[in-house]
Amino acid sequence: MTLLNLPLMLLIAIFLALGIFSQWLATRIKWPSIVVMAIVGLMVGPILGLVNPQHSLGEAVFSPIVSLAVAIILFEGSSNLDFRELKGISKAVIRIITIGAVIAWILGAIALHVILGFSITISLVLGGLFLITGPTVIQPLLKQAKVRRSVDSILRWESIILDPIGPMLALGAFYVFQIIEQGFEFQIILSFVLRFIIAIVIGFGASYLFMWLIKRDAIPQNLMPPIQLVFILLIFALCDEILRESGLLAVTIFGLMMARMKRHDLIFKESDHFIENASSIMVSTVFILITSSLTLNVLESVISWKLFIFCGIMIILVRPLSIILLTIGTEISKRERAMVSLMAPRGIVVLTVAQFFAGLFIKKGTPMAEFITPVTFGLVFITVVIYGFSFVPLSKVMRLSSTEPPGVIIVGESEFSFHLGAKLREHQIPVMTFNLFSNTSDRAYDLDFEVFEGNLLSSSDRIYADMTRYNKCLLMTQSFVFNSLAFNELVPEFGLKNVNMMPVSFMDEHARSNIEGPIKNHILFDNNMTTHWFNRFIVEHNILEIEAYNREQLTENDMVLYHINEQHEVTFQRGNQKLTHTDNGVIGYLKDAYLHLNI
Repeated sequence: MTLLNLPLMLLIAIFLALGIFSQWLATRIKWPSIVVMAIVGLMVGPILGLVNPQHSLGEAVFSPIVSLAVAIILFEGSSNLDFRELKGISKAVIRIITIGAVIAWILGAIALHVILGFSITISLVLGGLFLITGPTVIQPLLKQAKVRRSVDSILRWESIILDPIGPMLALGAFYVFQIIEQGFEFQIILSFVLRFIIAIVIGFGASYLFMWLIKRDAIPQNLMPPIQLVFILLIFALCDEILRESGLLAVTIFGLMMARMKRHDLIFKESDHFIENASSIMVSTVFILITSSLTLNVLESVISWKLFIFCGIMIILVRPLSIILLTIGTEISKRERAMVSLMAPRGIVVLTVAQFFAGLFIKKGTPMAEFITPVTFGLVFITVVIYGFSFVPLSKVMRLSSTEPPGVIIVGESEFSFHLGAKLREHQIPVMTFNLFSNTSDRAYDLDFEVFEGNLLSSSDRIYADMTRYNKCLLMTQSFVFNSLAFNELVPEFGLKNVNMMPVSFMDEHARSNIEGPIKNHILFDNNMTTHWFNRFIVEHNILEIEAYNREQLTENDMVLYHINEQHEVTFQRGNQKLTHTDNGVIGYLKDAYLHLNI
């Protein structure tokens, strides 16, 4: 049985599963997730011929699903932008999204016309579309690379701002040529301008209406996420009816205004997480839907030496010229300018909008209109693969992401935490300490620790710190309540598997047994010990290390703390699971710890 014969509901569920599977597989094989999504989509679609979702769902269902998903993705990206990030990069961002966009548009159109032979009309329309990088492809790469905050912020701002502007430029160019062909008609121009303004007003108005309802407690906390989702979908659908593709602009405005007005209050965290999770599902599912809807004819059209030359010109010439020249004299360094110029993958919005324009040009009988989709897919796939695999190594070569082993943040200064951090530093592992009640520590500096200035648990303070060196957090204060709060605050940023805490200092066994949920699986070392025990033990003992291949020499009285592999990456022992058996690296442990249970 092929997927073509499956019920529609099951087919949709399978594509959702394929999307999430692609993200999981990408994390396992450490490939860019967008590359895995493209490969999975091509395999189930044109290569194996299992299904073409565009045909199975029908254009009347397929296009609205993709468009609404893109609206959610775009809102999630814009609403999570923090205007404080613009400090130190605002001049560069403004130039890139204005003059830089115009230069890239013109150069891209010239390349399309000269190299691929498209008409001036199609070239200018596609040139506007090809400005778009988009959060669907940029954000997964940024999460993987962990580049310097300035580069991260510029690429995210550019992708989210230009995501709706690109289609608007393309649509504007299309209308201009239509007016030229039909003769100058003031009514057509006025209609376009009015509908464009209405879409902008709806975006702004919806944001003020939503915040007005929040301020007057008209929306219950538990209904905030779904009501916000309804706002997004209604704004997009309404504006798209008024002016095709203007929904992207209105939703982006709604998101940007929300980002500016909500001030990261705790009441918005639940809705932010809801939209973020929805966006994550949409990104993978929609990308696979689109790539699996391509045909073998499209793929055969992509395999063309002219297309490869065009993509090379866009990557090597157009992008660097539009970025490097315009960012001269801005706040960012030469290396940061170069890094930004070497990152411009295209994604979902480019593909979806290109299909829309392809239909318009085919109806008009424009020569070579049938090649719009193959060329667009070729640019998307080639840029995704090239940028996807080159971004991380390039960022390390250019010293814009950490080349050190992943670092460890220790929350809570104590005798044991200082000893543990000192052992990690012996392996060149970066260590950062934070103590809420003492933001500086002479001892930490003496041990070559970085000390976090400010409140680590405040997103307002974290946003100004460059934490690309660190990917693990150890919560080692003597307060379980504080550790729990820190756990919930840091997990969304560092990931569930990378945040652990010291054993609970509850003498009451009943109270200890109440610890459930994710926290229970993230207690370090031994669940039966306490923070006080570790601090007392370490006063008279040291953390010892043994080569992993000699682990048989460890006795049942020794307590294993961590394993450091040959790449100096550390894995900490959790109370509910054992370290993976390996003969490489070293193991840190406390000698005869279980003979001193009563100290």
